[in-house]
Amino acid sequence: MEIMSFLAVVGLIHAALYFTDQFLKSCMNMPYIYFLENVGLWIKPLQLHWFTTAFNRTVTKWALWRPRFFRLWFSVGAVVVMLLLLPSLFLLITGLANHMRPVQEQAVATLQPMVPGINIPMKELPYYFATLLMASVIHEAGHAFAAVQEDVHVNGFGFLLMFILPGAYVDVPTEEIRALTPFRQLKILCAGVWHNIVLVALALGLGLSTPYLMYPLYDSGRGLSVISITKDSPARGITGLEVGDIITSVNKQPVVSVAEWRQALVASSTQDQTGFCVPEAVVHNHDETVQHGEPYEGVDGSVQCCEGNSDAHLCFELLEDREADVGVAAMHPFSCLPARIAIARSDNVCVTSTTCPADTHCLAPSLKNVTRLVQISRGVRDGGVGAEQEDVLYLGPPAYLYHTVTLTSYVSKYPFLSPAWPSSLEVCCDYMVKFSGALAVLNMVPVLYLDGYWIFGAIIDFFLAPRCDHITRKIVHAVLTLVGSMLLFANIALGVWSIL
Repeated sequence: MEIMSFLAVVGLIHAALYFTDQFLKSCMNMPYIYFLENVGLWIKPLQLHWFTTAFNRTVTKWALWRPRFFRLWFSVGAVVVMLLLLPSLFLLITGLANHMRPVQEQAVATLQPMVPGINIPMKELPYYFATLLMASVIHEAGHAFAAVQEDVHVNGFGFLLMFILPGAYVDVPTEEIRALTPFRQLKILCAGVWHNIVLVALALGLGLSTPYLMYPLYDSGRGLSVISITKDSPARGITGLEVGDIITSVNKQPVVSVAEWRQALVASSTQDQTGFCVPEAVVHNHDETVQHGEPYEGVDGSVQCCEGNSDAHLCFELLEDREADVGVAAMHPFSCLPARIAIARSDNVCVTSTTCPADTHCLAPSLKNVTRLVQISRGVRDGGVGAEQEDVLYLGPPAYLYHTVTLTSYVSKYPFLSPAWPSSLEVCCDYMVKFSGALAVLNMVPVLYLDGYWIFGAIIDFFLAPRCDHITRKIVHAVLTLVGSMLLFANIALGVWSIL
């Protein structure tokens, strides 16, 4: 619903802009028309375009700042991209083969459409737009810088928004590029992909080195910081989680990474309810089962032995093997106990009492099918100052907990530092690697209107011009373009199908 509402709002804004634009043009509103022409703005259905020459002088100045360096830079880029052309095609072929396998045998998709609200959380939309736009701008800047180096005129730069996808482009005369030698053409045509490859390497290096760069300000491996909780999260409450809490364990199992947090919740969801080694004295002193009659089994399979529907008291089932365990004869099979007291006095989790210390018994809450009792232990907050907090007892489906609570493995050493900052940097680097890498791969495939089409044309001329006539080279180029287009569109179609 959230993504549909967002897309509907974006669509309405585009529609309002387009119909307003058409209405003012039909009325011959000259001030408005002059404004569009002077600014370089035009509006199409679900598209916004802005073209400008304001950056031409700056780009020319920067490109001529170190001419020897840039000549070497783009020569190396052309060679690297040519070496990666066949691996990019192989990547599409393996991706296509992966989609053809049964679902249970498929590996993680290398190329997959990224759609906000489907496989991208809506809260990460700012990273999505910012990194996609930056990767596109860096790509086009590569073409512009290389064109200036090869004495090709740059007409200007454009920015566009196609529904929700931002992008950029550079206007360079095609005929001027075609007049150059094949290798000089390749230096311009490969510059965008080359810049995307370099951007992937930089983002990957920054993302992997973030824990070391942040070490003076943040701890890593001490627990998980809560950086956000949705308003409807069942983890909220007087005794629930709060932003800034440090989670140290789940059901007595230490967690120091988001992956371990997810693994612990998946285990809680897919396995039987965890049992707790509760001292026998707690059962004798706090058991209220006798006062409320005999337990009975509910329609959902859970056993009810407590009066009312209070979450403070839960019906605990005794997990005993009466033939192997000693001293259980006097224990009632079900006990109505105050959950917080019973679990606070428990030092271990268990499956049966044989794994519990002496004078304790393995008790597990009898709950509904998907409901679980999850014990979440919290450590010291506020930069290491203060006392440890009381454990959170979450009662509900573990999946809700995972989707409504956002954590990071960074714990700030100082109260004024937000633990979300290094996590945001890592997310930004992750998106940059994905988007810049995707732009590089897509533009290395021979597809009409993409860089790969022109790159393969220049390579064919470079290697086959002395051996083949113009018609033969055109046929080879057309065949490669057909194969590349079929590979790309098949991967995109199957990728979209896999996420629907």
